[in-house]
Order: sequence, then structure tokens, then C-alpha cells
Amino acid sequence: MIFLIPLAIWLSTVNCYLAFYKDALQSFRRSLLTAATGIFFFIAAATELLSAVNLINTVSVSSAWIILNVFLIFWYQNLKSRQEGEIWQTARSWVLSSRAFLKNLGALTQGILFTLSGITFLVAVIAPPNNMDALSYHLSRLGYWIQNGNVEHYASHIERAISFSPFSEYIHLHTFLLLGNERVFQLVQWLCLAGILAYISLLVELFSGTRSAMRIALCFAATLPIVVLESMTTQNDLVVAFFILASAFYVFDYAKNRSRSALILLVLSVSLGMMTKGTFVFYALPFGLYLFFFMFFRQDLRKSLAYAVAYLTLGVLWINMPFWLRTYELFQTPIGTVTNGNKNDFGNPAGFISSVSKHTFLHLGFISPQNRYNAFMEAQLKSIHEAVGVPLHESGYGMDFKMNKLNFNEDFAHNFIGMLLILLSLPLLLLTNISRNARWYAGLAFASFLVFCLFISYQVYGSRLHIPFFLLISPVIGLVYSSVLKFVLTRFLLIILWICALPFALLSVTHPLLSTRWFFEKIFPVINSGFHLNINTDNLLNLKQESILYSSPEKIIWGDNWIEIQSLKYFVDSLQARKIGFDFTEASLDYGYQYILRAPERHFEHIAVRNASSKLENPAFVPDCIISEHDEGSVFSYHGKIYFKKWSGTFRWIYVPEKYNQTLPK
Repeated sequence: MIFLIPLAIWLSTVNCYLAFYKDALQSFRRSLLTAATGIFFFIAAATELLSAVNLINTVSVSSAWIILNVFLIFWYQNLKSRQEGEIWQTARSWVLSSRAFLKNLGALTQGILFTLSGITFLVAVIAPPNNMDALSYHLSRLGYWIQNGNVEHYASHIERAISFSPFSEYIHLHTFLLLGNERVFQLVQWLCLAGILAYISLLVELFSGTRSAMRIALCFAATLPIVVLESMTTQNDLVVAFFILASAFYVFDYAKNRSRSALILLVLSVSLGMMTKGTFVFYALPFGLYLFFFMFFRQDLRKSLAYAVAYLTLGVLWINMPFWLRTYELFQTPIGTVTNGNKNDFGNPAGFISSVSKHTFLHLGFISPQNRYNAFMEAQLKSIHEAVGVPLHESGYGMDFKMNKLNFNEDFAHNFIGMLLILLSLPLLLLTNISRNARWYAGLAFASFLVFCLFISYQVYGSRLHIPFFLLISPVIGLVYSSVLKFVLTRFLLIILWICALPFALLSVTHPLLSTRWFFEKIFPVINSGFHLNINTDNLLNLKQESILYSSPEKIIWGDNWIEIQSLKYFVDSLQARKIGFDFTEASLDYGYQYILRAPERHFEHIAVRNASSKLENPAFVPDCIISEHDEGSVFSYHGKIYFKKWSGTFRWIYVPEKYNQTLPK
């Protein structure tokens, strides 16, 4: 039934084209992006409505998509009869406009975009999800939602699974119920990146950029290391970036064209962005304030402003309120409590300077002989902190700072060349001749980064949280550098970006297309010793992985722990356990256990929960065995029933009821 989703997207795109964009510029891209936003809103609304009546299951979700497609077909018939527009005519128009767009990109840009997108698409489809956050909380919630028939909160040792915004997982929920497996999970972020590139192209054209500006902007965005890596995962930073870029585009689209549809799409984008990730607010806030004052200071737009504010409030509350209420009832706050450690202590202006500098320097580290470059850069950062009177590792301003070298992990990779180009663009902005709207946009993009740094403290994995900023600034990078670089230098820049991005597409440490073991055992030692880099990889086993082409899905998910987990699986299966209790830590790979233990009529629940969600535990749940990541001793009592330790791993134990204690070998 998974075909229902692309069918709905195609029908929506055709309908949007016929209804709104047939005679407009950029008709295909605008139609597709509008359709995608509408489909996303349908997923969010349908999930909450079905959940309210406990109908989160394959039949109900499939029925919802069938109803949507039937509606879209009838809408198309109505549009066709009124406008005499046939699908084949629409398709022909799209082909012609796509050819013209690709011609403007040029062969080099096409080659860069298609090679990177082709490699990441292949990895996203072949490899099962194995990102740490995905296995811990992004995907783990799906199993419990399906079991319970709703998306209500449940007892969980992993607070992030019941307090972090859920929209990306709603998409995964629908695809899983329609397809029956995880095969397309990682395509969500890949497709969102494609949508982001479309928005970047529209922004460049909105600011009257040249073909050179378009090429630089798109290649800058598509070759960012953290973006390349995340496009192959089930995290949600590219999903939220899609809505941030959409919001920024519709703000400036309305400012230029006064289109009512831009305001409607802005309302939908903001509502969905807030449902995706909390960082949406920080990056979108400057653009929202710009539009507010833009409309407020124009007498003829104040009525439209009042309507926009009212519809925005209703849209945000209608789509987000159910989740916020569930979270508030549990944690007495609608945003949960696990993010408290990431908040900045922004009462001191010096702390803001500390935050901005550390977030910036996070991307400026690199490998060098004897690590001299990083030592020099860290000394400069310490000098900045000494000048403002804040210690570099001051509590209240984030984690202890650490200069990056070179990392192929989607949680820690940084954007060295990207940040250099951004910093160099600051003085160039004063010298280049770009439009007034483009300068406003550039100012707001930089302001969004400052707002983020004001509220969110430095974290070693902050690079992925910066993704929206790097993508927001991409049109500016295109406009600035296209105005100062000649044709040959532009091509040279694009080739450098491409060459530097390819290793991240091919050698991701979590799911490499090429074997990272081969690279780090055969190639890297020569480089390491030849340039005196002094990088020790002996204890970094996650750097040395086999290609996903030759690894089993279970091995890809569990890595070097798979042998032990395989033994755990055989033991649990030998019990013929139908009800399995999880006694986990906050960082447990919950979905990894679900993946290898999933079976018909098998039921999972968290037990002996140690946080506020313990009140949601089911007192009638009597597990056939308990998988624990806490050593509860030789005997474990749960709900008045005695369980005995009968299997032990490195940091895992299995407890069984008394009836098995005498029959099973230790």
C-alpha cells in the first residue's frame, strides 16, 4: 500500500499546478513544494485524529490514504473540466521547464548534485536505520504507538521518546504501516533535502540571482558534510530545516508578491515546523518578526496581518496542542524536561559572546601536523573568553569545549569549508551589489544563528543543530561569491566542494558504502604518519566498519555487539516469550531490541520506570521475561512476581519467572 503516498503527492502536485501555478514562474517547483506541505499536514492531522479513537493500525491508515487519493482524483476531474487541462499536457510542461532549469545549472552542477544524491539514496535504501538517536528514541516510539493503537505517551525509561516533538516519526509511522518494514525510513530526510534545494533555488531566483549564484548556492548546501551524512539517517534536522527554509521563502515571497497563498503556506510550514523540532522557533523567529513589522507598518496590510496572526495561532494550536497537552500532563511543561541541560544562562552578555564563539569555532577545527592548527585556534578562543571574563569551560554555558578534527559521524561531523566561506562572506557582503531584499534576508539568516546561540548552549554534537543556519545562508553564499568570482574560479570552488563531500557520502562510520575498515587500516596510517597527524584510531572501533553491501541488517544496527545480541535473541526465543519487559537506561537502543525480537503477537513494555512516566506503567502487564540494562542482582521482584537472572551479557541481563528457573541452564 506504500504506493498510495507517491500517488497522493503526484495528484496533489498536478492539482496545485492546475489550481494555482499554471501560468506562474517556477510552476513545477512551487506545485511540488505546495503539494508536499499539504501531504505533510495531512499526515499530522490524520495521525492525531486516528489516535483519538485508537485506530493507529494498517487498515485505518491505509483507508485514510485511499480517501485522500479519491478526493484528489475528484478534485483533478473538477479542475480538468473547468480548465481543460490534461495530465499529459501538464507533464509535458514540467519536462520542458525541468530541462530549462537543468540547462541553467550546467553539466558540472548537475554532476555534483546527481552523484551525491545518487550515493546517499543508495545508502538510505540499502542500510537499515542505525543512528544512535534513531534507535534510542526517534524510532523506538513507533512500536509502542502501533501496539497501543494511539500516539499517547507511555511508560518509558527514555524520556526523549515521549517528550521530543513527534512529526518526523508520524511520517515513519505511516510508511511502516503501509509498507510493513523500515525500508523507506531514511528517504524522508533525503527527500526533505531535495525539497530544501528547491527552496534555495526559489530564493536565489526571488533575489534575482544569476545562474552562477544558483550553482554556488545549491552546491554549497548539497556538499555540507553534516547535511550529506544526515540525508542518510532518520534524524529530523533536515525535516525541520525543510520547514524553516519554507517559512523564510514564503515570508519574502509574500513581501515581494503579496500572495495570499504564501501566507497560507507560511501558516502550514510554521505549524509543522514547531511539531518537528524545538530549534524551529530560534531559526524562524527573525523571519517572523520581519514579516510582522513589514505588514504592521503598511496600512493596507494591517487587516491581512490580523488574519495571518489569527490563522497562525489556530494552525499551530490545532496541530500541536494534543502533543503539548500530553506532555504537560506528564511533565508539567509542554516541552518536557530532558532539554533543560541545553539551555544557556543568558543573563550575562559575556555568556552570549562565549556561546557564539564556541558555536562558530565548533566548525573551524581540522587535522594538522602535531595538531598545531587546532592548538592555535583553541588559544584564540581562550583569548576571546579571557577578554570577556568568562572561562572557556564555564558551567551554565554548555559542555566542555573540544576542537573537532575530522569526523564522519552524522552526530559530530562539522562544516569546516562551509564556515570559512560564511565568515569570508561577511566583509564581501559590504562590497557586493545585491538587492535590498537579499541584504535583509542575509541579515535575518545571520540573526537566526545568533538567536540560536542566545538560547542554546554549546554541545559537541551541535553541528547537526546548525544545519538550518547553513542551509538558510546558502542563497547568500551563492549571491556573494557569484559576484566576486570569475567563471573559472567558480568552477574550481564547486569542484573543491564536491571532492571534499564525496568521502562523507561514501565513508559514513555508521553505514559506509565503502569499507571504512579498509580506509583506516590501509590508507589512513600512511597519511597519519606522513603528515605527523598523531591521530590514534586503535580504540575507535566504530571507525572501522565493513561496507553495508556485505553486512547483515542486524550487524549494521548492532555493530560489534551483534554476537552478544544474537545470543540474547536465541535465549528469548527459546522461552517462547510473548510479553517482554524492558528495564533500560536513557541511552538504550530500544528500537534495536525491537528490530531483532519483533514477532507476531509479541508485546513490549518498559517496566520499573525511573522517571515521571512511571505512572503510565500497566499494572496488569506480567512479562514472560525481562531484558535489563541494570544489574538488579540475582533476583528481581516486579509487581509482586519474582524473576531470576538466567542470562548475562556485557551490560545486559535477562530475568525469567520462577517457572523457568529450574528448567533453564545458566
